[in-house]
Amino acid sequence: MKKAAFLLTLSLLVFVYSCKEEDPLTNQTGTYSSKDIFKIQEGVSASEMAISNIIHIIELALDSQEVFYNNGIIYPIITKEKENPSQISTYPMILTIDFGSDTNQGYDNRYRAGKIIAKISSHWKDSLSVIDADVQNYYMATHTPNFTNVENQVFVSSCNSNLRLIIKNEGITNKFENTPFPTQFITTDSAYFSTPLGDITLSSQRYTYYHKGFDTPEHNDDKTYNTLISGGAASDKKNNNWQWNSEMVGPTSEGLAYFAYNRNCFWLVSGNIKLNYKDLKTQRETTNIIDFGKSDQTNCDNIASYLSNGLNIVFQLP
Repeated sequence: MKKAAFLLTLSLLVFVYSCKEEDPLTNQTGTYSSKDIFKIQEGVSASEMAISNIIHIIELALDSQEVFYNNGIIYPIITKEKENPSQISTYPMILTIDFGSDTNQGYDNRYRAGKIIAKISSHWKDSLSVIDADVQNYYMATHTPNFTNVENQVFVSSCNSNLRLIIKNEGITNKFENTPFPTQFITTDSAYFSTPLGDITLSSQRYTYYHKGFDTPEHNDDKTYNTLISGGAASDKKNNNWQWNSEMVGPTSEGLAYFAYNRNCFWLVSGNIKLNYKDLKTQRETTNIIDFGKSDQTNCDNIASYLSNGLNIVFQLP
């Protein structure tokens, strides 16, 4: 159902790959796939995209549930129950977001399946609010797994997630550049992500800083800086294995010391992550800077990139 591959350009400078189609394809941009290659950079980036998206989906379900149901879309099925039926207040709440067991089209042109069940102590914007989310087989992709288009081949990126995510509102802190921002602290242990060609396990600590839009009821003006420390293992379908860790970049010359997720965009929009990994077979160690885009870009695309041997490797986010 979820085949995979990577796109390479015919250019000498840019290679492009995706994580869905496995058969060689051509399209009007002159790109083609190189099948059966798992890239740890793409797996880690897909994992970060999934975490950002899960948080966004939970917050949308609490604040703007109607957003999901434009153009006749029926999924997800959202239920909100008081943790204790006898309690007077809305919170604490059990929120269930069910995308079904098959893959259904979503409000943002993604296709999803799976379920998110979250225990929420109080509204997510309240200081000291805690969201404890159980994510079960949450699958998201840029197109349906069965997508075909005779006129224009479309390369599809996908990711499946199983994890427990803890989201704590720490109130206003000065942890990012000594500037006061509303802050979320996000942790996950033993999270598991799968793409059609490989798997990622990780544990992670991450901060989200709302530098715009937090005080308004609308979600589409919210802009965040995100910093993280993550690590785990990776494997592909050919019994290759890696150990890896990621963190924010250091010196300015390496890139931006954060990555950004704007809630009016469907993908990570800008910033950088520093990825270190070791091939357990060859013991080779490698470092890459994963680039999600420049800080001043205004387009919300689903691509990221990294440099390898002087070439800019560009790939899709799910």
